[in-house]
Parts: sequence; C-alpha cells; structure tokens
Amino acid sequence: MAIEILRKEIPVARISRAMHIQRSSNYYRKTEGSGKRKSRISENMEAEIIRLSADRTTYGYRRIWALLRNSGIHVNIKTVRWIMRRNSLALPYAKHRNRTRRKDLTKPENINILWETDIHYVSTVHDGMVYLMSIKDCYSKKWISYEFSKTCTAKNCIKAAEKAYADRFPNGGMHNIILRTDNGPRYISREFRESMKLLGIRSEYIQKHTPEDNGDIESFHNSLKTDYIWVNDLKTIQDAENLMEYAFNDYNSVRPHSSIEYLPPD
Repeated sequence: MAIEILRKEIPVARISRAMHIQRSSNYYRKTEGSGKRKSRISENMEAEIIRLSADRTTYGYRRIWALLRNSGIHVNIKTVRWIMRRNSLALPYAKHRNRTRRKDLTKPENINILWETDIHYVSTVHDGMVYLMSIKDCYSKKWISYEFSKTCTAKNCIKAAEKAYADRFPNGGMHNIILRTDNGPRYISREFRESMKLLGIRSEYIQKHTPEDNGDIESFHNSLKTDYIWVNDLKTIQDAENLMEYAFNDYNSVRPHSSIEYLPPD
C-alpha cells in the first residue's frame, strides 16, 4: 500500500533500490483468481497413483511410475513423486549395499549363461521354519525356479536346479551354464556337485564371507522379504506355499526391475 502511494511521487527504480528489491516486483498486480492455478493432473490419475501406492506399500515412486507405464498409462515420473509426497506415501531413500569388485567372476552377456542360487529361510507362526531354494538368471533377472520345503538338504537344492533345467531346456541340450553359489555344506557336497555335472552345469563358488559376490540372489532375497514376506502374516506352511506361488508369478510378470529399465523379466 505504501509503495502505491510513493509511486505517484518517486520513480519505481529509486524505490526498488532503496528497498533492495527487484524492480519487477513493484509492477506486480494480484488479479482475481491468482494463486488458484488449476491442476493439470486429473483426479482419476491421482486416485490411481494413490491406489497403487496403497496396494504396493513397499514401492517407491519409480516403481509406481513403472507400473503405470507398463500398463499403458503415461504420466511424468515427477508427477508421481509429487503426488506420493503430498499424500505421505513416499518412502525414505534406500542406500544400496556394496557391489562386488572381483574381476574373475563370470559376467553374463545373455540369458542362460550365469545362474545364481542360495537358501532363504521363511518363518511361519505355527509350523516353524520353511526353506526356500531359488534359482535366478543373472542376465534376464528372471526367477527361474524354486524348491520350498521343511527340509534343507543337498537333494532339495538339486531339485531347484532340476526344475530350472526343465523350464529352460525342456528338450535337453543345455551346456556351459554356470551356477554360482556360496560355500554352504549343501553346495559343496559330493551329491550336489555330481548332480550338477550330470546336468551339464559348471559350479562357480564365491569366496567365504563375500555375499556381495553373489549379489543378484542376495538382492532378490531382500526384495522377496520386503515386497512379499514381511507384509504378510504367514501362520502355516500352506500360507507360505500360497505366497511363494503368488510371489513367483508376480515377481516375473508384474514387478518392475530397476536394472532392466523398470520392466518385469517376462
């Protein structure tokens, strides 16, 4: 108000210098409706982002955006982030663990060159611990097969590899596949090593106390816990088996993977 009065007597440039403000701000006139910019985001779009965030509570804005894109809905990734933050749905930044620096490990350049396997423990309320032996392709990121059992023996680990073999090579003819494992007693047993030779699979063992060298399967198990196991209350083995079947299909055909441009492996 004071500036409006002074402008009649003193040049605007002089007033601006005296007040240490930009001259252009003295020419601004607030008009009716200013400050009420209409949002370019439709209510349906915002509702869909909120719905997906509620269904996938462990997903950050990148994966929510990828789900929309992969289903044919095009929206700016910054818009998804803004909506999730505004509705308190954004997740804290997740710091990645150290990556392997070993240069002597196999680096796949196509599918069916390097697989990784490991054992994961799934706890149930009434039936105790259940063991999950998974096989994952390190190039395509596909979860190829798994064995889910109350026992954790070399035979169970062999079954997981046999299922992967049958899935990828139903007519046989597999050769030069490398299966990377840790040095657990099941994987270094004679029974397991001889079975892999019969299948034509070459074993590659990581050094002791270096889980980062088996990083793909370790990262997979972390995602499995975060996105599927920890968000469900598993009371019995049947509950766990049903969840593993759902997770297997969802992980391969729906869940976006950051390392393959936020697409599912299938």
